[in-house]
Amino acid sequence: MGDKFQLIHDVSPGTTGWTVKVVVAEKFSPRVAQRSPTKYQNLILMDSEGSTVQATLYGQNITAFQDELLLGKSYLISNAFVKETNAEYKAKSRKIQWTISGRTRIRRVEENNSNILISTYSFTDFEDLPKYMDSNVDISIIGMIIDIKPRRIIQTRFGKECQVQDLVLVNKRFDTVLLTMWEAFVDNECKYICQNLKKKLVLIGKHLKVTSFNGLSISTKADSSFFIDGEFELVEEFKSWGHTNSEIIDNMISEKHYLTSTPSKLFSKLSVPTDEKDFTEIKNIQGLKTVKQFFWIKGRASVKVLNQTYWYMSCNNCNKISSENYGDIYPCVFCKCTDAKAIPRAKVYMQLTDPTGYINATAIGNPAEYFLQSNAEILMNQTLIPTAASMRLSMDEDEIFYVKAITQELSPDCKFEILFIVNPSQIAGDKNKGKAPVEHIGEPIKFLEPTTKRSLFHSDTDDAQSSKKKCDKSTIEIRKKNQ
Repeated sequence: MGDKFQLIHDVSPGTTGWTVKVVVAEKFSPRVAQRSPTKYQNLILMDSEGSTVQATLYGQNITAFQDELLLGKSYLISNAFVKETNAEYKAKSRKIQWTISGRTRIRRVEENNSNILISTYSFTDFEDLPKYMDSNVDISIIGMIIDIKPRRIIQTRFGKECQVQDLVLVNKRFDTVLLTMWEAFVDNECKYICQNLKKKLVLIGKHLKVTSFNGLSISTKADSSFFIDGEFELVEEFKSWGHTNSEIIDNMISEKHYLTSTPSKLFSKLSVPTDEKDFTEIKNIQGLKTVKQFFWIKGRASVKVLNQTYWYMSCNNCNKISSENYGDIYPCVFCKCTDAKAIPRAKVYMQLTDPTGYINATAIGNPAEYFLQSNAEILMNQTLIPTAASMRLSMDEDEIFYVKAITQELSPDCKFEILFIVNPSQIAGDKNKGKAPVEHIGEPIKFLEPTTKRSLFHSDTDDAQSSKKKCDKSTIEIRKKNQ
């Protein structure tokens, strides 16, 4: 970028006759204002010194300029309306905002400013993602897209239906992580990715968050932005690495182990408290009424209600309950996936106690399998009320639990879900350091081959009667082995 043009900080309200050379650093999806039906779109523009300004388009100008202001491209801009940003709406700490309209002059400049642009990114390594789980920290990532799951519809706790879609990213150490794209990103970025998936696109993402959903994953935010196969040296190096290791990557795509669980490499970096004062005492969360809080608790879990169903039939795409038979392909009414598959998923309702009190909590999926020391298929074929001989029903020693509190419908109190279970004896590191990485978090047990087809709705009596007629020899052997 040349020096004959003004810089962003030279332009203020009232400045006339200015022209600034900028690169489009970020381009957000169009949104509708909260207090009016007006549609708007924000961009972040950057000059040669790395200074940035928020530029906004409104209404029909969004469509008019969609081919004029492309992400990563450089432009000469003049005659934009400059004003001080309302503190309620300003992005980050920017005090000045430009409004781009039909009166704004925009001219494309054919030059590559990728080095300036990429210098603003600080990428988070996949192994460091657990440090930021369920926090408000913004992260940036780079990874190769090797797979994309079907689009699904979910309902938020506020009753709003949203569309989401998961990408599978891999880094140069062959670690994988799920990136969940929300709403407009599904219509825009995911649509393009689906059309070009075989090209093994390289994605650069900014303003993302790390969540404990489905183990550990990355998710978009309202101000997230992406470069897909951007014109950066870093991307070219990644593409070259992918070409060199194409056989390994193709095998990963074929086997799809990344769809069954969060990689243990990520769990191994999860920061778990080692100092007793860093754990939450159960007495402090009994009767909790605040939504979506997360706690580390040290205690023991046990099953107090033996006569419960330890599994449910679920959609393999969204994990929602299904009335279909095991293995059936069906259209899921929840996520709208047209070729969902019915699979069993473990769940257990238990009591979590520490010296100060107890709470009732639910564990679903991997944490349930780890606690019960069984898996969903064995649990599905269990026809008798369980005993300590057939599965684990209580803990003999304290373990560490990562617990989420969520408000319930029609109840002022929170319900609790156990997301991770950690064995303290397998935590590495010096307690004096305050935090230590997890070496083991209830890795999922491999499913056995199906022996019978079962639907969700059944009773223990029905099971006992039908098992004599329908269970084959292999089913009986499995049951005996686990009793």
